[in-house]
Amino acid sequence: MATGATALSSSPANPISFLPDSDTGSSSGTDDAGGNSSASALEDSIFAAYIQTCGGRSPSRDLVKIRSFLSAASGRGGHFVACLICLERIRPSDPVWTCSSGCHVLLHLLCIQNWANQTSYRPASSSSLKSSSDWHCPKCRLSYSQTLIPRSYRCFCGKLEDPPCDPWILPHSCGEVCGRPLFGNCGHECLLLCHPGACPPCPKLITARCFCGSQEDLLRCTHKHFSCNQLCPRLLPCHTHSCTERCHDGPCPPCQVKGLYKCVCGKTEEERVCADRDFRCGRPCSGGLLCGKHKCNRGCHSGPCGDCPLQGRRTCPCGKKEFKGVSCDADVPTCGSTCEKKLGCGLHRCPERCHRGFCAETCRTVVLKACRCGSLKKEVWCLAVKI
Repeated sequence: MATGATALSSSPANPISFLPDSDTGSSSGTDDAGGNSSASALEDSIFAAYIQTCGGRSPSRDLVKIRSFLSAASGRGGHFVACLICLERIRPSDPVWTCSSGCHVLLHLLCIQNWANQTSYRPASSSSLKSSSDWHCPKCRLSYSQTLIPRSYRCFCGKLEDPPCDPWILPHSCGEVCGRPLFGNCGHECLLLCHPGACPPCPKLITARCFCGSQEDLLRCTHKHFSCNQLCPRLLPCHTHSCTERCHDGPCPPCQVKGLYKCVCGKTEEERVCADRDFRCGRPCSGGLLCGKHKCNRGCHSGPCGDCPLQGRRTCPCGKKEFKGVSCDADVPTCGSTCEKKLGCGLHRCPERCHRGFCAETCRTVVLKACRCGSLKKEVWCLAVKI
């Protein structure tokens, strides 16, 4: 790929200065015409490889933003770029920084360094709990971390440090192929010469399939995700019905076909959409357990009811003593020890003997409690009403 210095066909005896150092514009119509011709030659050299990849046709809508950046950077029509921080003119020889992740504004390197250092050490405000070390672009307010404070002057594509002020190429440019990865991580790189602004969409032609995979077409890489507008042929998660939407991106929507479906236990039948066909009726199961003596006390469920929870290891109501060989329908005797299960207060344990059923709801342990202001203390039951 030819560089910007070799892509132009200008005479060496009359070098092209795309941005003159004087503060005034061209002084004659002849100079303006020459400047416009130079700017046109500049654009042709930068866009050559991109337009060639597009089949010789210039997709103007893809390059319109870059053309505006080039117009400002090259000083076309006597216009010049001003730094938004110091409001002074940016000359071709001035070290600059560009907001490459956001608005692509061009600023003096020294100005943005001072700006970043001052804003990254701002104290914590009343609305934030801690101070922030981030700084932001003065124009688009995009946030950058402190490690991204610019330390050196680089060209637009970032490959060359301290690019020389060459009258044959765009100011602040290295004149080489940009080579930055294009938007969307398509795997291709920018074909333009080192340029300001965002890279244009990928111009390469590839063979791509529509979202549903039914049709194949030759498209530009940037438009490789497309819909054929035909009915989606994919099978829905129910594995019974097909998708009713047009060719679309992402997963298919839930199946909305209505029908009569039974709950998981099979006792209730309701009209539902296919996506909600698996439901529970809320009735108790009442099916027989494997012991043949007790009923299942679970709610609506699928599959067998399972083993009887009273079979196998049996203990007394407080759980301290184990009894072996006791039938699941026989009552296990109490052990006579203190229950010691935790009461509802969560602080004390049941002082009763091993017993069946629930422990007392009210903890009768006497504790010393204070009133809300703390001036009065009184001995009350643990779960008594607060005083």
